[in-house]
Amino acid sequence: MKKLLLKTVFSTLTIINFTGCDNSSLTNINDHYLDEETLSNNILTDKNTSEKNRSLTTSDPLFQYQWHLSALRVLDIWEKYTGRGIKVAIVDSGIEKNHPDLIDNLNLNLSYRYSDGSSDPTPDANQLAYLPADSGHGTSCAGIIGAVTNNNLGVAGVAPDVELVGFNTFSSGLDADFEDALGNLNVDISNNSWGGESASILYDDPWSLDGIEQGIKKGRNGKGIIYVFASGNEGGNSNYSILHGSKYILNIGAVTYNAQVPFYSNYGDNILIVAPAGDIDPSSGFGIFTTDLMGKKYGFDGQDSYTQLLKDRKDYNGDYTGQMNGTSSATPFVSGIVALMLEANPELTYRDVKYILAKTAKPLNKDLRIYNWEKNGAGIDYSPYYGFGVIYPKKAIEMAETFAGLPEEKIIIKENNKSKDLNINNPEIVAEINIDENISIEHVKLNIDFFYSSNNIETLRLKIISPSGTTSNILFELKYHFQTLEGSLRKWSFASLKFLDEYSKGTWKIVLDNKNIDGKISGKLYSVGLEISGH
Repeated sequence: MKKLLLKTVFSTLTIINFTGCDNSSLTNINDHYLDEETLSNNILTDKNTSEKNRSLTTSDPLFQYQWHLSALRVLDIWEKYTGRGIKVAIVDSGIEKNHPDLIDNLNLNLSYRYSDGSSDPTPDANQLAYLPADSGHGTSCAGIIGAVTNNNLGVAGVAPDVELVGFNTFSSGLDADFEDALGNLNVDISNNSWGGESASILYDDPWSLDGIEQGIKKGRNGKGIIYVFASGNEGGNSNYSILHGSKYILNIGAVTYNAQVPFYSNYGDNILIVAPAGDIDPSSGFGIFTTDLMGKKYGFDGQDSYTQLLKDRKDYNGDYTGQMNGTSSATPFVSGIVALMLEANPELTYRDVKYILAKTAKPLNKDLRIYNWEKNGAGIDYSPYYGFGVIYPKKAIEMAETFAGLPEEKIIIKENNKSKDLNINNPEIVAEINIDENISIEHVKLNIDFFYSSNNIETLRLKIISPSGTTSNILFELKYHFQTLEGSLRKWSFASLKFLDEYSKGTWKIVLDNKNIDGKISGKLYSVGLEISGH
């Protein structure tokens, strides 16, 4: 079963209260702000500088609250690119057809509601009856991406002239419908702010992956649809999901206005970058303000749950919200920036887009040990929390404009079939794989076939060590004592982006251990393999 990735204040505060970690290194961090000057100078700016950036404006009355647009100076990009001609699918809970801030950009000829086959992607009656708040999720994603700007209404989107296509897959919830929506070849970008049912179990989604593979091979005349996914809001390891480790997707984490990765944002070595998302406190004014289901009965600002800053306004009508937070809001921000990139250079492939975002992202807070920043063998900074860093819209557009394209993809597949036992007398297994071919790495997939006598695998540790000496931790000690992990590693796979631009040739090591193993538990490693993609 799939779920929308909705961050709740309660769950985030619960995580914070149970961390038991020393947050003294974060002292006064709330006096700093994420903005263009922070990214350009690698120095966290103070409140006064941030307020100057927030003074940029449009005729949209709620733009004053859209810090994610003003602080990162997305308006400057609109002088050249606004997403015109780019089609973005929102695979979600639907888009309200008649919303005045979306209707001019919504393509009803391509949109689809799976519950009844309608071209109207608005949430259906069952969605509104059983999930009155959550049903606004897709409409809110759509507003972040492509709400019309300078129309004297509500908010502005990142790419205000983009074409929005609503695929209301949650009206049916069927795996086959997600596969169909993801494999639809009529769009350029696919926004996916949803994930698996739980972060405490290993998650596979072959139906969605089949749809994505269709879009990669045939979409955009062979250049590939750009698939943007939210990493999730459980504060867990994103690598538990095979879907989120696919080389075909952009796995996006969250960063708040103070340049911190929030506690809820899933992390791991398959995170590409982080993008603006809401604060844990909706009353702070630093949530993500966007479109909502119309009226006060439905959506995030319905059912007596509202954004105080909006309710205090004389024009409050429930059509907008400031509570669309979590990685669900970070993802459409990236989709909007990608739309601007594709307008700047329509020839970009899905690999090009992913590479550009990685190379132009800005590493921040490298001095804070909690984020585990490390340089890989190619000298590139990487953090399991930030990925390659915070999205840097200006630099991404500049690189996209002149990027000639990555060389043709090369793939190396190598396996080690020597079986080894894991038990109380041998709590660590080291398997080696020798690679003779030498390519520049873009993505590493680890295939493993391991039997374990317990279904609770949270005490297992798994890591990949490259010939350059870079260590990518795949399974590791969970952050919070109440977290668990269940599943089987029989013919499973994980992924790592940490080795970007390293060379593949040499001896790779895969290390699997359980230092807490007892005489009642044992395991057997049957095989490990690497699939290295690059150029």
